[in-house]
Amino acid sequence: MKKTMITCLTAAMIGLAAIPAGFTAVPQKTYASGLCTKEATTPEYDYMVASNVFYGTVTKVDDVYFDGKPYRMATFVSDKSFKGDFVHTVLTAPDSTQCGVTFEMGHNYLVYANNRLGHPAVSEFDVLQGDEIKERIAWLENMNMVPTPPAGEQYITLYPGTDVSVALNGSILPVSPAPVYFENSLYVPTTLFRDVLGYVTVWNSETGRYDILLKSDWAGIAAKGDPAQSQFNGSSIGVPASSEPFTAPVTYSDVTVKVDGRIYAPENQPFKYDGVVYVPLRDTAEKLGLKVNWIKDMKLAQMKDIRPIDPLERPVLTMKLSSNTGGHDLIVDRVNDGQVVYHEDRILNYGSTPPAQQTASFSELIKETDGGQNYRVRLFLQHDERENELIITDKLMKSLLTDPAVRTKMNFVLGHDFFNWPTYGVFSTANVD
Repeated sequence: MKKTMITCLTAAMIGLAAIPAGFTAVPQKTYASGLCTKEATTPEYDYMVASNVFYGTVTKVDDVYFDGKPYRMATFVSDKSFKGDFVHTVLTAPDSTQCGVTFEMGHNYLVYANNRLGHPAVSEFDVLQGDEIKERIAWLENMNMVPTPPAGEQYITLYPGTDVSVALNGSILPVSPAPVYFENSLYVPTTLFRDVLGYVTVWNSETGRYDILLKSDWAGIAAKGDPAQSQFNGSSIGVPASSEPFTAPVTYSDVTVKVDGRIYAPENQPFKYDGVVYVPLRDTAEKLGLKVNWIKDMKLAQMKDIRPIDPLERPVLTMKLSSNTGGHDLIVDRVNDGQVVYHEDRILNYGSTPPAQQTASFSELIKETDGGQNYRVRLFLQHDERENELIITDKLMKSLLTDPAVRTKMNFVLGHDFFNWPTYGVFSTANVD
């Protein structure tokens, strides 16, 4: 049975990040259900766009906040993981009119979660249960048997990505040679991850194959092996500087790439073109713990390091107020007696002046106008340039918005590491008591 792809009118957080027009597959059929539409997709497509695929049992369901917005959170005991790490909690929209899943305690589900939020999230069409599960699990268990690509050159249609930019944590990265589009994915040279981002690549040059192993826990250590095996030599034909598709001779059979021991789905296999090994950007980045957002108007692939921060790194607790009307986030330095001392969260260029501290009424900043709050309250664990956003329980969020005494308690732990460590990234009143 085919699962379905979701497009929610009011829950855009679940949707697949858009690739420029012409690169997404045309669905076979479209259905309508309330405010949601769903398009027929294949098991291969479902697996490709998911960040985590797992089977497990729901142990509880809670109302929570993430990104300052309301969600429902299902806590799972996972029995099997078919893609990504084991998942403990999954977010979904708060009700079915927003395509949310009505999870029930004690029920078993097969879940295709995505990580577009920075935390595993699903719509009602990303979850299978009942008779649908058995057939799909049988298919998933055979996914690890990736067929060996045919030897020799294969001719495929690529689209140039010469006008595409790639950024990590707000900084533009050099990408040479240029990226390319294949099917509905953006591919980049593997040297972006090795030479630019510092991930280790290991390969066996004796076999004449590009046996590349990307290791996330070796980041920052010099690459091993012969650099010439994956470097752009400068004299290659490269990627045309145009927007027109071109036919490219590529090889698959002499390329093997694993990320932390995990293989790619058959439709996302790396390939060699013009002497350069290309890997799918999103699939590779997410295997390494990097969130990828596609900003269509800017043709920008924006990556952010969301790998879990370890308690031994002693991260500090940060509160941000995010505007619902645009503009910079506000980092809260102190909150007490109904007043907030804050500064703008913006990237500083070399030699620029840090943003000045300002003071405002907390109630004024969060008051509702035109049916919504001016600013949303968010909490983060922060260590150097990395930050993990926390899930806030419904009780704590309501207390922060209405109870000055709770905000005073929060003031004592902001900017420090002496708070009770949040289990599975969920922050509650117990974490500040």
